[in-house]
Amino acid sequence: MTFLSTCKKHKGSIYVSAAANIGSILFGFDTGVAGGVVALSSFKTDFHLSSTPKKLASTTGNIVALLNLGAFIGALFPALLSHHLGRRHLLLTAGIFFLLGGILQTAAQPPSLSMIYAGRVLTGFGVGVVSTTAPIYVAECSPKKWRGVMMGAFEMFLVSGGMLAYWSVYGCAVHLKPTSRQWRTPLSLQIVLAVFVMLGSLATSESPRWLAKQGRWDEVTRSLCVLRGAGEGDVEIVEELAEMKAQIDEEVEMTDGRRLGEMFKVRNLQRLMWGVSVAFFTMWCGHNAILYYGPAVFKQIGFTSQNSSLSASGVFTCIKFGSTILFLVSGVQIFKRKTMLMVGAFFMGGFLLALGAVLKAYPPGAGDVSGSPAAKGMMALIYLFVVAYSLSWGPLVWVYMGEIFPTRLRDYGMAICSMMVWLMNYIVSKIAPIAILNIGWKTWMIFGTANILATIFSWFLPETQNLSLEEMDVLFRVVEEEHRKRDVEININEKLGTVTTVETSRG
Repeated sequence: MTFLSTCKKHKGSIYVSAAANIGSILFGFDTGVAGGVVALSSFKTDFHLSSTPKKLASTTGNIVALLNLGAFIGALFPALLSHHLGRRHLLLTAGIFFLLGGILQTAAQPPSLSMIYAGRVLTGFGVGVVSTTAPIYVAECSPKKWRGVMMGAFEMFLVSGGMLAYWSVYGCAVHLKPTSRQWRTPLSLQIVLAVFVMLGSLATSESPRWLAKQGRWDEVTRSLCVLRGAGEGDVEIVEELAEMKAQIDEEVEMTDGRRLGEMFKVRNLQRLMWGVSVAFFTMWCGHNAILYYGPAVFKQIGFTSQNSSLSASGVFTCIKFGSTILFLVSGVQIFKRKTMLMVGAFFMGGFLLALGAVLKAYPPGAGDVSGSPAAKGMMALIYLFVVAYSLSWGPLVWVYMGEIFPTRLRDYGMAICSMMVWLMNYIVSKIAPIAILNIGWKTWMIFGTANILATIFSWFLPETQNLSLEEMDVLFRVVEEEHRKRDVEININEKLGTVTTVETSRG
């Protein structure tokens, strides 16, 4: 089957991936825009942040950290309401919070930061909902051979949002006068993107696995046929339905119908620990310190003018975007998950340790504006770091967390993992600007060391490539392989018998 015919066959799944990942554009935009906006002279003047470096660092940390606080709360929301709200409606909810938060931030009245802070919490809530819902939604709708690519697109859209954030801020810095319009314009783009998120959530099919969890099997079949481009009696539909039913029946049988209690069974708890650990190391790799505070980081290494630091940060996002596309085109389909994570962490650690060493040996001078040779070398190390990140931990963290949990626990498992992402993100975003200001080069030594530890951790990670979502139970030894095969065969025979009977009656 050619690439074009594959895309045509699975166009329903592609639509879901695109619609769900529109939310990740706003996710990326919201996480990236704050560092650039706060670096604008107009923003610092309007909100009286130019007095001392410590006040600016503290305020910047608050603006970034409040988004993470909102995201921490929002990440739990889908798990609490998933029995009543499907994936599509959760994305719609996220879009509403994005819209409200964007309006508040754009309409903020200097010198008070209260509306900025409130808007960041609301958009953060939307980000949390998207970070939990979008990976699950795409995982549940994707064919297993293309799941890595479709889920990896989450990171590509996220990166494109960050790229839009930085370049919109840079464009406003260059072409607009330093008035409130200069910082309101990039913040107002959140409103436009929120509308697209809301429209996209209304134009796709519901997740068949969410419908299966509700026991709505007729709708499951219809949804799956749309997503796979196949008929009800086709073998691939029958087999996938059989796997889904076998998994859910086994879970109910083993747990007497409980849901949350299943998470604390030994094997499920083990995969929760794997997911939480992946989330932890992702947040301590150092990437978000550079993403959130790019202008401050590039000023630290010698690019001290406003426009040069903003431009360097924008190039950072472009390199990240290109590397993520390379990951989707080749890496995720060829290499094992744990191999990419291990190699990526090793190089990320090496680049950041080298950055810290060069920064200590060649600190930028007071007169540097566009960067000394040492500063350009450090900039190259940062760019190499983001290439390694975008080919490994950046996209794979969402793929891995979204695929390892069983159907009935996926909401709870992904919510807990996402909450770990945002808790660690909050901590890192709060301390990063203060660390850069006070301990300088040692900041990058800390992040580099964390990456070396992540390299060791990745060696032991269970491999999930080319497995269906239902086969994860076998991988994590929740059920025996023979037991699962037997249950699937029984369900296939029952389904084929039903289809044959219906076709006979029609004839």
